[in-house]
Amino acid sequence: MVEERVVEEAAEKNVEETVENAMISEEDNFAAMFEASLQDEHSLKKGESIRGTVVAVNNENVIMDIGTKNEGSIAVTEFASLAIDVPAVGDEIEAVVVSAGGSVRLSVLEGKRRELWASVDAAVAENKTVKVTVTSEVKGGFRVDLGGLQAFMPRSEVDTHAGMGAEQLLGNSYDVAILEATHYPANIVVSRKQPLAAVAAEKQAEFFKEVSLGDKVTGEVKRLADFGAFVDLGGVDALLHVSDMAWRRINHPSEMLSIGQTVTAEVVKLNAETGKISISTKNLQQDPWEHVANTYEAGMRLTGTVRKLLDFGAVVELEAGVEGLIHRSEMSWTRQDVKPTEVLAEGDVVDVAVLEIDTEQRRIRLSLKEIAENPWQAWMTEHPEGSKVTGKVRNITDFGFFVGLAEGLDGLVHIGNLSWTESGEDVIKTFTKGQDVECVVLGVDVAKQRIGLGIKQLSDDPFEIFIAGVKRGVAVKGKVVELGTGAVWVELAEHVRARLALREVPRDLPALKEGDEVEAKVIDVNRKRRQVDLSIRQLLNDEEREAVRQYSQSVSSEETPSALALELQRKLLGKG
Repeated sequence: MVEERVVEEAAEKNVEETVENAMISEEDNFAAMFEASLQDEHSLKKGESIRGTVVAVNNENVIMDIGTKNEGSIAVTEFASLAIDVPAVGDEIEAVVVSAGGSVRLSVLEGKRRELWASVDAAVAENKTVKVTVTSEVKGGFRVDLGGLQAFMPRSEVDTHAGMGAEQLLGNSYDVAILEATHYPANIVVSRKQPLAAVAAEKQAEFFKEVSLGDKVTGEVKRLADFGAFVDLGGVDALLHVSDMAWRRINHPSEMLSIGQTVTAEVVKLNAETGKISISTKNLQQDPWEHVANTYEAGMRLTGTVRKLLDFGAVVELEAGVEGLIHRSEMSWTRQDVKPTEVLAEGDVVDVAVLEIDTEQRRIRLSLKEIAENPWQAWMTEHPEGSKVTGKVRNITDFGFFVGLAEGLDGLVHIGNLSWTESGEDVIKTFTKGQDVECVVLGVDVAKQRIGLGIKQLSDDPFEIFIAGVKRGVAVKGKVVELGTGAVWVELAEHVRARLALREVPRDLPALKEGDEVEAKVIDVNRKRRQVDLSIRQLLNDEEREAVRQYSQSVSSEETPSALALELQRKLLGKG
């Protein structure tokens, strides 16, 4: 009995141990499974890149088995933004963990972004270019896309030359250099100009090795500016200045060239240090001045086109590449300070006369007024010297006044031609601007464009009237009207005065005073100075000589002159 009980107790104990061990094992398995579950969940980290299999696709998400308790999901819109097809069930794809708490959110965009940043960092490290697409114009430059990353291209980094606009850039793809790239905050700055400049520098170095001054080159017009055109000579830009395009005057390059046009030119300037190249199409054309000396001569009348107006004149094209200048002084006979813009306009076709040709200086002097009749010559023909004219006083000056005679023609009445007898300073005060006056034409200087007029010439000159009846050596009578230093003035007739020097008055005569009546001999008449000189001394000497002569004649008629007569004759003759 005891043995049976022992056996039963042992059996019961084994059962209890077995049950207990089974319970312990089940608890351990659950704990392990729970621990494993927790371990799976916590093994996913934000930003981690994992690979999984698509198990389901709906309108909003792509569901993936990523080997964890919870499945991961990717928004369908991410595939559209990458322009790739939505994966099908069973496809394996790689994504980045965005969120691992509870539901697992995944992103294929972040993965692509990481790839792009990796390529950007590699490009910066290796100094390589990346391809971008210009998407929009923003302040200061342009927004560009690097296949998912946004970058900024400053306007100054667009091209090696200024002037490339948004219409030429938007939507186009270019190789660019990365100037700046920071992850946090995300910022990428790129340059299209830098790789272009590098390529241009290589081609430029090669160009300067192979090309010399005077060589002919062919290129394509790349850009037009006001001062010329930039021509692409196979990756090297050259300037075709507007003055080097043709022998004729060109106001803007668009008159001869268009973008994309092929041109052949001669290299005229090379500067390896600055990299500047200048070319000329004009040098490949015949110089029209080579035949100017045989074609043109002074006095010719030609027809030309006004190409440019300057402050001092107008440039007239006589033929392609041959121009002449009409100076402002050659535009009008009557207007001395004419402005070219008041007479001509650019594009006018005008008749001109050739005044002078200087082939060495490549200059031709032209005249517009020589084509028209010289109004001074015409006026002189109709109004010869001595004729009378009438006009209005236009302007009064200190030296006289100007009289309007015709349109643009004035004559000058000098202050000395106002009166025969009165002071011009006094007489000019009696005239007013706008007053009608009658004048006598004194002369016309066609070359200097001057007309001389006189007022006093309307009446006879009292001086000329007087001296017309008086000759040198005759005796005249007059009245002393003015006492001066070394001379007195004697009035011989109305408005006619003569000068009597005191040395011509004998000392034994009483001193002269105003009002004295005198008789004297005319010893000089000067029409230019309008002066008559007198001498009482010479008059008395002449009278004495005449008395002696007459006495001698009377004595000679006697047979024997008395001693008294001989003595008187001796004294008189000795006195002379």
